[in-house]
Amino acid sequence: MSRVNNTWRRIVRLFRRNYNSIGHAALTIILLVFVFDQAYVRHGCDLLWWRNLVLQEEISAMSIMLNIAAVKMTIISGLTLFSYFRPAANNRRSQRPKTEDMPISYVRRRYCRFIVMRLVASVEALGNSTEEEYIYRHMAFCDAVEVFRWDARKLFERNDLQLSLPLHQVLVVEDAVEEALLQDGYAEKLKHLRELDIYRMVYDTVF
Repeated sequence: MSRVNNTWRRIVRLFRRNYNSIGHAALTIILLVFVFDQAYVRHGCDLLWWRNLVLQEEISAMSIMLNIAAVKMTIISGLTLFSYFRPAANNRRSQRPKTEDMPISYVRRRYCRFIVMRLVASVEALGNSTEEEYIYRHMAFCDAVEVFRWDARKLFERNDLQLSLPLHQVLVVEDAVEEALLQDGYAEKLKHLRELDIYRMVYDTVF
């Protein structure tokens, strides 16, 4: 049963990491189905009709060149549309508030979530490891625990240099790693995470 759950988690994680490609492929398939459906409903052209049409076509050097040119033009048109819509998406991203403009409470909450997500990912990797991978994963987990403790102490202990710096430069969050962890769904169970929880995990103090 555990193998089935691990396989299902990996499939879900794969979908979350590649949701853009899967979405584009799904839209392409839907568009093709729509074209073929309209061709069949209005003109009676099913897949067998298209197959017979292709088989009846005489293949020559000129026809091959024309098909290659048509494919190239389609690709160029698609890339042109992509380059047209991409600046708009970049503009929307640039309009988002920067980290240094965020409130201190937001910076601290984001940092807490990030270091705990990273630790939970190491725990899950250790639990899903095979016998051959266990030693390596266990060493990686021990390193992850030490990194977590080191980073968590920045929330409660800062030296003079760190006190003179802006908070977002002390509590650094790696955007790419955070995005990957969010896509894997690690934040779903951390909605009620508190700094007190992290304090207890590091200092083992009971209030």
